[in-house]
Amino acid sequence: MKKLALAMTLIAASISTNLYAADEKRITETLTMNQGQNLEIDFPVGSIEIITVDGYELSIEIEIEGKDEGWFSKNRDVSNIELNKRVRDNRISLEIDEDNLNQEWVIKVPKSAAIDIEVGVGSIEIQKLENSVDADVGVGSIRIDTVLDDFKRIDLSTGVGDTSIKGFRGDLESSRNIVSSEARCSGNG
Repeated sequence: MKKLALAMTLIAASISTNLYAADEKRITETLTMNQGQNLEIDFPVGSIEIITVDGYELSIEIEIEGKDEGWFSKNRDVSNIELNKRVRDNRISLEIDEDNLNQEWVIKVPKSAAIDIEVGVGSIEIQKLENSVDADVGVGSIRIDTVLDDFKRIDLSTGVGDTSIKGFRGDLESSRNIVSSEARCSGNG
């Protein structure tokens, strides 16, 4: 009887370890971007940090965590979640369009790439921006730090949240509704 209890305990521990391991996943990839290629990113819930770098290497690191699917169920199994990539002549598109996930992205992007990001709920942070960006967050925040003061175009919008653009040359526009916000900057950059 003791052997049976010990065996059952070991099996239960093994199963629970396997279930826990499927709740989280890390995706890492490296791509080479061509001069003039733009980056497009889209995901429903999470945060993204973008760091611009010299060169043409696009480095992608994504932490995925399955969310609780209900009162009597376990967290979502994320073991088969993959990054959807589409590479075209002028654009690289990255997407994980899955519900019940929290996604934490860290992307190192060549300075020459223009960026287009859509996040349903979450935050966007861009460091050392030196090119055009189009950022859209349904609910959340956007923060962009740059080393330049003149850009051709910056468009920011949130469904629920706040946007602001400060310290740039060019035409600045911003508008705020009850819960949404938009900000634009256009210049010569």
